[in-house]
Amino acid sequence: MYAARFDGLFEQGRDAVLAGAVQRQVPPVDGGSRWVMSVVLRPDAATARRIEDVTRNAMAVAGGEHWSTGKADSSHFTLRALENYRASVPDGDARVSRYIAALRTASSTVGPVRLNLSGLTLTPGCVMLCAEPPDDAIERLYDAYGEALGEDGWLEASFDRNIWYSTLVHFTSQLADPHAVVQWVGDRRHLALGEVECRHAELVVYRFNGSRIVMETLDVVPLSRRP
Repeated sequence: MYAARFDGLFEQGRDAVLAGAVQRQVPPVDGGSRWVMSVVLRPDAATARRIEDVTRNAMAVAGGEHWSTGKADSSHFTLRALENYRASVPDGDARVSRYIAALRTASSTVGPVRLNLSGLTLTPGCVMLCAEPPDDAIERLYDAYGEALGEDGWLEASFDRNIWYSTLVHFTSQLADPHAVVQWVGDRRHLALGEVECRHAELVVYRFNGSRIVMETLDVVPLSRRP
């Protein structure tokens, strides 16, 4: 199921990249729909280093000044996006408090989330690391969080999050050698990076640091199902 979806993405990405129709990322703007406050799962330190190594190689092939989102301090798997971009989030923000309360409720129903890192794929805007869950834990967590959010889950109320992934490189300009990028990613379509176990969920905001997107953590909630 997941493999077919990632294969489809690769075909779309290949065609777009070879046609010069790369989707270019730009820094987030207040009220925008990209890089919004989200709940994410982060890999453990060893896995994050492996992801960063692959990201470094991908950046070398892509050339230019694209964003290395797969660095160890920013690699992640998005569970749910929550609201349009806010350039500033004050302490004690009421919405943040509700997002965290809902996350604590949802996390108490699901234990750690496991993901098999099964290869790379290509989209018109990025190089992506594919993650395939061996069980239904991440889907149960997603559903439980949506239910706990209630009306605060409006942003993804009609969105079908049917794949799980971590973006390694976001494109910001045309690629120096599109054919090389397609070949490199295609050769690693089934690159196995092992299984990651995520034991916490984080509420984060994204910030542009001048060269790439970095994350600021607002709160961390353990994934610890109560007996």
